[in-house]
Amino acid sequence: MNEGGRYHTWRDRAMSLKSEGQSVPANSEWPKVLRETRIAGLFVIAVSFFGLAAWSLFLERHFALTFDYAFYGQAWFLIAHGHFDPFSSVANTFFWQNAFELLMWPIALLWYVWPHAVTLLWVQDAATAATEALLFTWMCEATAVAFNAKQLKDWYVAFPLAGLILLIVNPWTLWINSFDFHPESIDLLMVIWMAHAFWQGRNRRGWTMTGMTLLGGALGATYVIGTGISAFLAGRKWRKIGIPLAVVGLLALLFISAVGANKAGGVVYQNLISGSHFKTVTPFTLAQSMIEHPSRAISAMWAVRLDIFANISAGGFIGLLNPWTFGIVFLTLLEGSLTGLANYAQPYVQNSLPVALLMPLGTMVVCLALSTSRRRWLKPFGSILLVLAVANAIGWSIVWSPRVEFQFASVSASAVDSLNYALSTIPSNDEVIVSQGVAGRFALRQWIYPIFVDPPSTFPIHTRVVWFVVVPNQGIETESTLGAEAELDQIANDLHARLVSDSNGVFVFRWTPPSRQKDVTFQPMTVVPAWTLDAGASKPATSGPPKEWHMETTGGAGYVVWGDYWRPKAGPVTATLKFKSSGSFTMQVVNDTTGQPVISRTFRSTHGSIETRSISGVLKYGPPSLAFAGRGPFTVHPTEPPPGNVIEIKVSTPGHSKISIYSVGLKNS
Repeated sequence: MNEGGRYHTWRDRAMSLKSEGQSVPANSEWPKVLRETRIAGLFVIAVSFFGLAAWSLFLERHFALTFDYAFYGQAWFLIAHGHFDPFSSVANTFFWQNAFELLMWPIALLWYVWPHAVTLLWVQDAATAATEALLFTWMCEATAVAFNAKQLKDWYVAFPLAGLILLIVNPWTLWINSFDFHPESIDLLMVIWMAHAFWQGRNRRGWTMTGMTLLGGALGATYVIGTGISAFLAGRKWRKIGIPLAVVGLLALLFISAVGANKAGGVVYQNLISGSHFKTVTPFTLAQSMIEHPSRAISAMWAVRLDIFANISAGGFIGLLNPWTFGIVFLTLLEGSLTGLANYAQPYVQNSLPVALLMPLGTMVVCLALSTSRRRWLKPFGSILLVLAVANAIGWSIVWSPRVEFQFASVSASAVDSLNYALSTIPSNDEVIVSQGVAGRFALRQWIYPIFVDPPSTFPIHTRVVWFVVVPNQGIETESTLGAEAELDQIANDLHARLVSDSNGVFVFRWTPPSRQKDVTFQPMTVVPAWTLDAGASKPATSGPPKEWHMETTGGAGYVVWGDYWRPKAGPVTATLKFKSSGSFTMQVVNDTTGQPVISRTFRSTHGSIETRSISGVLKYGPPSLAFAGRGPFTVHPTEPPPGNVIEIKVSTPGHSKISIYSVGLKNS
């Protein structure tokens, strides 16, 4: 560089993009105990990977893959089959326009290794375990640096061991990996590899991994910006690299926005921009919105303060003070919390993976720094805070880890059998319209449409044969049971689709649409057919014309129909029942939220004739049932339930009489 501050050569320019890095002792110079600790820790991480992979296989086999997996799974399938610019019917956009996630193209090669839905889940698990291994290695290296400087005593291995515990027992890692497939784990592996290389002063490797990280699109670019912030804050050795990294990440984001590759960025579109005059989202419009409406940003973050707390608490609060942790974690928390919605800010959504994995590194390094401080009064705080962090992480794990199965494994074994039958029956070239809670394994095809909202809803038609797989009461459904039951009635009666299977709450229809029909639209209904409901002492009778289908008793005592869930307004309500019977039975309208009956009526024999009866009552709201939020200090702000109380119509029989239920309905009077 000359006196005017200009560069003479490209070599001079390149030197400006280098960092000095941390001098780490060679592995052979480490104490034997630390080397053995590193090997043992990596072995523990490998074991945890196989456990996570087994859990992923369980989830895949039980159809616990939803809308998000369908989005990535369809792209994976299409790219592997030669559709190099795949259109996502799931998100109604070209896949690259989601967030410019180019890494899916090389991942598509894995289709030829193991062409099954679980493959993407295993890729996610492997990336998570590799990130944990890299972070644990970083912890051991930081310990070796401190030991080499003769700043630690004999119990120095307690630091990386505590960091390992923080990594392994954090429940949010398990929760996040249980929720479909997302590229966060792969992007995070690349950026940690990049940050670790710059930390060591291995600049060529660092810049190579920067390019790899940017294959993750908008998310990878955000991580690069976060690493730039961290490097700038880390000290003189890395300051020169921090600003170029942040600039590269920002330019990548601007490019992605300029080419229109941010059309499906869910978190951003729920951010401060929502409801503003901006039609597109860029870093500048987001910043402009925050400047114009600072109170909105503060209010949004305050609304999800418990989720922010839960995010950083499980890995140790003080980890946020470490520069190498701060950048990415800060941007991640900011992005999620600015929505003001628990859906995006909760610690068990995919956006929070960087927080779950990076906070243990920060906590361990901060405690190590305190224990090696020149100020003697600070030294005890290192070990004290580390012990408290480990105890706190174990507390979060005890409260939240056991609930993973309850949250995600929500498809019964019998329904799994019926879904497997449907999957094996439907040709891969046919279009499938399927309940979003089980959509993932049906996504390995060109045309799939998950049903995730209540009617009215419209779905395009692309193939000569269309299949409907509707599961009203299985899986993590975003559509109401009432909406699914209304669709079933219209599929059978209006579309005249052929019922292929109706076992265990799984309804499969095959439909050949008219040649000129371009789409199918479903409308909401206030009366639903009884054959779509859950059976007890009954079975569905689905022979003959669909208008005559019904639920009929099998001779025993119990519920004839149940499982219809309504959310009427408080006040007068009227329930209707279409039936015929040879004996008496009871109809109840029950407030499931409070457990209290609203209306109860006994009907007698109709002597073989079909009748429609109505009963009226007054619905009084009770306090809404709350989602699980944790225990004591290990609490999150859960997703708010829909407004109102859940009302159910139940028909029960004492047995020994033949009862046929054709439909049930409920509306405000």
